[in-house]
Formats: sequence, structure tokens, C-alpha cells
Amino acid sequence: MKAKKIVWGALVLIVLGGGAYLATHASKTLATTSDGKITKEDYYKDFKKSSAGQQAFAQMVINKVLYKKYGNQVSDDDVTKAYNTQKSQYGDQFEKQLQQSGMSKSQFKQNLKDKLVMQAAVKANYSISKDQLKQAYDSYVPDTTISLISAKDQDTANQAVDALNNGTSWDDVYNQYSSKDSKASKSGQLPAFDSTDTNLDSEIRKAAFNQEAGHISDAFKGASSNTYYIVRTDKIADKPAQSKVEQKLKDKLTNDFINDSKNQEKIQKIIGKLLRKDDVDIKDSDLKNSLSGYLASGVNS
Repeated sequence: MKAKKIVWGALVLIVLGGGAYLATHASKTLATTSDGKITKEDYYKDFKKSSAGQQAFAQMVINKVLYKKYGNQVSDDDVTKAYNTQKSQYGDQFEKQLQQSGMSKSQFKQNLKDKLVMQAAVKANYSISKDQLKQAYDSYVPDTTISLISAKDQDTANQAVDALNNGTSWDDVYNQYSSKDSKASKSGQLPAFDSTDTNLDSEIRKAAFNQEAGHISDAFKGASSNTYYIVRTDKIADKPAQSKVEQKLKDKLTNDFINDSKNQEKIQKIIGKLLRKDDVDIKDSDLKNSLSGYLASGVNS
């Protein structure tokens, strides 16, 4: 739940509402001063010329194109699953995290859906080699069941670790020190996941996969939050044949490709190709260059 993504979502909402609203409320006064007033139109004209406005508009157009072709590949269940997984790793701190990010639940779900649609678009236009698949399978970890303690700060996490080391049962420590998660069992056990699952915090996955069943990790800070975690690896399933998990491996490789900042130029080329196929033409002169990086990307390659 990174701030950049959340602000992005809010900016998109501003621009989305701007065009339709201005048609009938362009002169509505947003603020008054002794030197004059600021109208909705004044605000919109300045905002669309700003870097944030340009980026938000570009994302709107990209979403429009991608949703038309790939939107039906992302179901409400897909979004709900991604949402619940994110929620589970924050426990009862989830609402606080949303508030601090200035984002509603519906906005957060929309951001998740945008990401899933983007993944579907890249997946359809990204080629994966046999060598990549083999390497992915070699490092694949099958379904793993864990119990998770989510502590609000490092001191609380350390107290939980001390209690476990002193012989206090996992259930008692979980009930005393952990933020509660409606998706987890009474002992903090989560539904099984494998190494292709990218919804859980990467540090949680690393701890789960790097210890044997029955072992408990030290306390550690999450990669995408200020929450501290303790992981007990409860069970690791037998590794299935590659053919049984090949689609999962392809999805994981695609996700890794998307999330690697080194591949931004390649992703831009994929999106640029899709935009050109859809004959995107920016009519507003102030927004003319908002998509130039995409529309020109890969033209001569």
C-alpha cells in the first residue's frame, strides 16, 4: 500500500470527475479570497498542466485502452482475493494504513484492479522462453501453510519472540501480541500459498520458504509496511510436476517482469504498441505530450 500508488489513485479520481463536472459546473467557486475567487475551471486548467495532472491523464487513457481489451480477464473475485490478501498481512492495522494513505477501500480495490488488468495486458504480449520456465520451476516452492503474528511495532514483536523462547505457546502469544486478521484462524494460520503468490509481503514469503515446517522465524519488518512479523511454517506440500503449475509459473514470471524497474522501457513499448493499435489521439493541446513517451516507444524497433 505504497503512498505513490495511493496518491496516484486520488489524482486519477480528480481528473475523471473534472471533465464531466466542468460541463455543467465550470464556474463553481472552490475558494474565495480578498483578491478574487478560484473556480473549478481555474483549478482544472492548472492541474491538467501539472506533472501530476499529466501522469493521471496518461493513466486514464491507458486504463481505457487496456480495460477494453483485457478488463474481462479480471473478475471481481480476483480483486477480492488480492484485497483480502493485502488486508490479512496488515491485520487490524489495515484501516489505519488506509487512513494514513488517504485512500478509501473502494479506491484501494480499484488500484488493485488496475494493476491486475495491466498484468493481463503485459502477459498477453510478453513471451516466456522454455529456459525461463525451467528456472522458475527449479526455484518453485509448493503450497506452504503458515501462522503469522503481526505486531504493531518492534518492541511488541520482540516481546512476542521472548515469550515464545520462554516456552509460552504460539496460541497464547498470538492472542496477546498479534493484530487480529479475520482471514486467519484463531492461531493466526493463513490459507496456503506458494512461491508464485505475490500478494503477501515479500519478507513474509521469504521467512516462510527459508525454514522447515515447525520452525519459527525471528521478528522482522515487512517490506511494504511498518508492521513487524513472526512466521511459523506449519506445512509444506510435496512439489507437483512442472506441467501442473506451468500457468502459475508464467503468471509469476510476468509479474516479476512488470515489477522489475529495469523493465520499464520494455513495458512502455508494450503499452505504446497497444495505444497505437487503438488509434489514441489526444485532442487537448495542454495534454498533447502526456502520452508521448508511450506512443513513440518502440516505433522503430
